[in-house]
Amino acid sequence: MLNEQEIKKIKEQITAQIKSWQVPEEQKQQAISQVESMNSEQLEQFLIQNKLIKSEQSEKTATQQTQENQCPFCLISENKIPSYKIDEDSKSIAILEINPLTKGHTIIIPKKHQDTEKIPSQAFTLAKKISKKLKSKLKADNVEINASSISGHGFINVMPFYKNQKPTQRKKAEESELKKLQEKLITKKREIKPKTKKSSKKPKKLEKAPVRVP
Repeated sequence: MLNEQEIKKIKEQITAQIKSWQVPEEQKQQAISQVESMNSEQLEQFLIQNKLIKSEQSEKTATQQTQENQCPFCLISENKIPSYKIDEDSKSIAILEINPLTKGHTIIIPKKHQDTEKIPSQAFTLAKKISKKLKSKLKADNVEINASSISGHGFINVMPFYKNQKPTQRKKAEESELKKLQEKLITKKREIKPKTKKSSKKPKKLEKAPVRVP
């Protein structure tokens, strides 16, 4: 909201511009009186409509758009950055962490750019599904699930632990290792076979052969 000093200064600037218009004096005075009668809210709306300033909402939208354009998770979910995807649903994707702390370290990325508090429940459902898979496929003894955020984009860590393997410092995994894990953990889409329609027609009865008389 504009303060009194800003209102006064803006009205003076607009009035000066109106005085330079090449229109009859009567129209100038009418326009000036309209500007002078505006309160702070009306003046702000006038400035927004004439694209002299941006509304708070448009500024927030622009800021969010910039964050999303620079967010690595948004780029991954839009397939603009390659990843090792192992599962997906309508709300989020599950990919292998390329700098894992343990073998099979997976992250669940919501497709929509929003903070940790707004991570959809469906993403946690996918995290639990991946957790079960890490236990069955990689024989993990325990799997921890926790939420975090980078660049304002909330995500979920799904981290398996093993008895004979301690978490190490983050380091980039070998591409060959990630591909093997991907092949082992990926959820393959089932092929839906078209149903064959059963014939509603009843089979014709065979005609009896004529009885021969000896």
